Amino acid sequence: MGPMNVRGRAGVVMAAAAAVVTLLAGCSDSADTPDVPTIAPQTPIAAPAVAAGVPAGQVVPMPEAGAALAYCPSTEQLAVLSSDRRSVEFRQTSALSTPTRSVGLSDKASGFGTFANGVLQVLIPNALLTVDSATGDVARTDLPGTPLSAVLTSQGQTLVGNDLGQIAVIDAEGRVQRTISGLVRVDALAEHDGQVVALDRAQSSVTQVDVADGDLGVALRSGDGATNLTVDHYGRFLSTDTKGGEFLGFSGDPLVNKFRYPVAFGPYAVGYDDTHNLAWVATTGDNRVTAYELASGTPVQTRQFTTVGQADSMVVDPDKGTVYLLSARGEGLQAISPDQQ
Repeated sequence: MGPMNVRGRAGVVMAAAAAVVTLLAGCSDSADTPDVPTIAPQTPIAAPAVAAGVPAGQVVPMPEAGAALAYCPSTEQLAVLSSDRRSVEFRQTSALSTPTRSVGLSDKASGFGTFANGVLQVLIPNALLTVDSATGDVARTDLPGTPLSAVLTSQGQTLVGNDLGQIAVIDAEGRVQRTISGLVRVDALAEHDGQVVALDRAQSSVTQVDVADGDLGVALRSGDGATNLTVDHYGRFLSTDTKGGEFLGFSGDPLVNKFRYPVAFGPYAVGYDDTHNLAWVATTGDNRVTAYELASGTPVQTRQFTTVGQADSMVVDPDKGTVYLLSARGEGLQAISPDQQ
């Protein structure tokens, strides 16, 4: 795997196991895109047909849904984005077949951020929306560009990444405190105990973000076509390399690549079960979802199930361990509970 050529504030380059690490540009309000080699952002591999009755667990028909999925642990609700990206539907996990509320959106959503305490972050062009699942009320924070990712941090701030390579830092009152620049895109964000990592599909990289100082830290290559990112309760940042066929783990401060594990058929969605300590990776090329134990430092496959077709979205209940997958081509919402695993 070749070295990363990323813009450096200090021009310091250090060797690492999986890539060359560079200190990136710091806090800036500039919309300038770094002059670095880029790739076309990787998308999910097209899935084959799935035989009727084959997907594991429960499958709820949802022909008009499929664009994004989020889970709220405190209210045990799922949020589902419609296939036209213009409405959000909320469902209790105890009654998946019956929606509790549907909320229309002012524009097409690019995805979801965090769903916590019954409030969902929705990403639309030039804005972050917060949708109250109990009342249907919607609040808006105007932002530049097209938001691609968002996360509510343990410090109560919201970070929003966009297609301009910027991260907006928003306080609890919805005010933008600062903008951190220096990436090409910010396709995914994850946070654990104050440590923030951003994934850039155009550079196939993961980068530390110092929110307090407004700086970007070390950047590591994440395969040849990184797509998604999550973090577990141990602070391991887990990503998928859809193009190169790898499942990768990063941890430490500064961030270090801990493992690169080959996964065939286009690994895409990734999640973690904090109760049973299982990492879950969905592969759209064969319509499968696979669980891995990470205790040894290297992924060990423990179980595998057939999914709904084109399961681009997945969330895992961190308390109960149920895995939820959403078909991007209208084949339904799938739930695989621990007793079905």
